[in-house]
Amino acid sequence: MKDKKIFEEYYITHANKIYSVVYRMVNNHQDAIDIVQEVFLRAYKNMDSFKGLSKFSTYLYRIALNLTYDFLRKKKKGRKIENLDHEDFSFYSFNTNFEKNLYDDQIVEDIKKEIENLTDKQKTIFILKTYEELTYEEIARILRKRVGTIKATYFQSLQKIRENLKKKGVIKNEM
Repeated sequence: MKDKKIFEEYYITHANKIYSVVYRMVNNHQDAIDIVQEVFLRAYKNMDSFKGLSKFSTYLYRIALNLTYDFLRKKKKGRKIENLDHEDFSFYSFNTNFEKNLYDDQIVEDIKKEIENLTDKQKTIFILKTYEELTYEEIARILRKRVGTIKATYFQSLQKIRENLKKKGVIKNEM
C-alpha cells in the first residue's frame, strides 16, 4: 500500500493536527516541524506493517507521541509553553475593558505555567482532550490505555492546575 498519492492525501489530511499536538508538547516550531516530518517518514516506511485495526490518524498520533517523548527525554532541561494564543482557551473572552484584559492575560500566563508542570502523560492527555478536542475513547486508542485511565488522568490534570492556581490566588475557592 505504498501508493505515494494516497500517502500525500494522508499528509494533507493529518499533518496540521499532528503538528498542533507536537508543537504544544515541545513548544518550538522548528522542533515540531522536524518531528512531524519524522512521523510521516516512519509511517511511510512502515506502511506495510499498519494492519488497519485502528484509524490511520490513531497510528500517526501514536508515532508522533513516541517521537515527541523521545525528544523530550533527550531535551529534559527547561521546557516552557510560550506561544499559546488566547484563542486556544475556550474560556477566554475578549472584553474591551483594559484592566480585565490585563487580568485575563495574567491568567493565561499562569495556566501556561501550570500546564508545563504536568507530567508528560498528563500534559499529553490534557492537550489531546482540551486543544485537539478528541474523545476519551480516541485518546485511549492513541495511548493504548483504558478509557477510565484517560478520564482519571485528565481529571487529575485539571485538579492539579486548579489547586496550584488556587494556591497562587489566581482563582478563588469554588463552592
